[in-house]
Amino acid sequence: MKAARLYGTRDMRVEDIDKPTAGPGEALIRIHACGVCPSDVRGYTGAGAHRGSFPRTPGHEWTGIIEALGPPADDGGGAPSIHTDDANAPKPLALGDRVVADWRYVCGRCYQCRRGVFNYCENMRRAVRGGFAEYGVAPLTQLRRLPDNVSFEDASFCEPLACILNAHSGTRIDVGDDVVIVGSGPIGMLHLQVARHRGARLIVSDPIAQRLEIAKTLGAHDVIDASATDPVARVMQLTEGRGADAVIVAVGAPEPIRQGLQMGAINGRVQLFAGTYPTVEIPTDPNLIHYRQLVVTGSHDFTPHHFSTALRLIQYGIVRPRPLISHRFTLDGVVEAFETTANRRGMKSMVSIA
Repeated sequence: MKAARLYGTRDMRVEDIDKPTAGPGEALIRIHACGVCPSDVRGYTGAGAHRGSFPRTPGHEWTGIIEALGPPADDGGGAPSIHTDDANAPKPLALGDRVVADWRYVCGRCYQCRRGVFNYCENMRRAVRGGFAEYGVAPLTQLRRLPDNVSFEDASFCEPLACILNAHSGTRIDVGDDVVIVGSGPIGMLHLQVARHRGARLIVSDPIAQRLEIAKTLGAHDVIDASATDPVARVMQLTEGRGADAVIVAVGAPEPIRQGLQMGAINGRVQLFAGTYPTVEIPTDPNLIHYRQLVVTGSHDFTPHHFSTALRLIQYGIVRPRPLISHRFTLDGVVEAFETTANRRGMKSMVSIA
């Protein structure tokens, strides 16, 4: 089969490799679509710490069709072994099912899992990787069947949307709150759609005019061109000098983080969503946090429930991923897809494989 293989910094090649086979409790999936994630790009450009050995096939936002099933798992790690006559029980996954893969395989037994913090499972396995290839293998437990009205491309957004839901679960947004989204890339626009359905008044700040136009179409009430004006001062103008009740910083860079902290109102919540690469230290006056009673939080990845909820939000049109796809590539064009994302051209790059 064809697969994209990363050999090092900006050294990606599409090659023929052996087609995988499904082991116990696993499915072989013909991959149809895989989104280019910022973490993929960091591995490609060398901006983040490399995980694993070279060469490897990147990609974890993938969807496809089950083509083969492995034998039943002996340890309960695959298909459920409990038989039920409940007519409402979900049907077991079968050949031909359209599915999306959740790459975070949690044990459910460690200290973090027992207290419900599944995104910090101490026995986490990256069970689903290698999405930029014609075929992939995943445990059945990590697959969600796609509703008929959800396309492969839309479902590829389940993973990033699950991360957004994790962030929102720790960031209070009340009906009528003034909420600022700093950064209107694909991640920022997923945050915007979730916050909109929580009843927020939405302000979006970004230096790229084209992205601000998309933000307007997705429900932003006000936009700020950060290349032409002071975004902190403009937020104060738009909120009668109070600042924002909640700020979501969807850009991992010192200046947007500094701006996000200064935008917070008294009792405001500031969510630092994006990782910052390379690691930096940001000078901050602690009095800003102290005297405004700011709650500053971060978030990391997602739980299995966030992933399932993300698919439901897409199924019912609460979140619309399709307007965020600006570029589509074939597997042979995967290098261009990565370069497009690395250079912040457009919005989301999607690789169609089947």
